[in-house]
Amino acid sequence: MELTNQQLVDRLFTPLRARFSSPRPDGTVILALLDESDSTVYSRVLAKPQIDDRHAFAESLEEIRLELAVRSGNIPADLRKVLKEQDSVLSYRTP
Repeated sequence: MELTNQQLVDRLFTPLRARFSSPRPDGTVILALLDESDSTVYSRVLAKPQIDDRHAFAESLEEIRLELAVRSGNIPADLRKVLKEQDSVLSYRTP
């Protein structure tokens, strides 16, 4: 895994540690996030285009961060704002 990718992941997911698998025959890589006891708390398969393209890689990491935040009940403030705005725009009509 490219060192800059590893550093970005380490910075985004602290205190969890990130570990990337060796590339599989299809080019995919498994990103595993480990806790202090080296137990895997989250893992995701990243496709080759997600790894090779910096923008796609960063977007994948942001999706993972959001998923972890939602799972832990810590929805980021900007997402809460968007959800509230969407809620106020949606209209529910009963037939």
